[in-house]
Amino acid sequence: MRTQAEITATARDKPPFSNGTEGHGWMENWCYRCHNPAELAWRRYEEGKRKTAPTEFPGGCPLICVALLGKTPTEWMEQPEYRYGDQYHCIEFRGPDGGGNGEPRPRRDPPGMDGLFPQPERRTRMLKQPIEPAVLVGSSR
Repeated sequence: MRTQAEITATARDKPPFSNGTEGHGWMENWCYRCHNPAELAWRRYEEGKRKTAPTEFPGGCPLICVALLGKTPTEWMEQPEYRYGDQYHCIEFRGPDGGGNGEPRPRRDPPGMDGLFPQPERRTRMLKQPIEPAVLVGSSR
């Protein structure tokens, strides 16, 4: 997660919430369930499960700190149609499973059934742009 200064520098100059009720509703929906290390460390400190305050993020989650300054962090993706408490989706949100390791998790074929297509062999793919053949233009003498 970026620092508060970095987030403030790129944040939109628009308050994220029109009032405190909207802000608390959004935080209840997103922040209170977040398992991001910054948020989780402060939550543990406030519950007494951690003896010292976290030093990495002194004011808590830097995204919330920027929002309280009246700016909308770029990490919050605005939703065109939303319900109460869901007007932004936070890209730093981590669920209880830690958000995974970035690898896809394909579903297994049902037991006793063959797959529709054969499974490809796992390998690293490198994508590159096709090289266009060079056209040599000669001069005639």
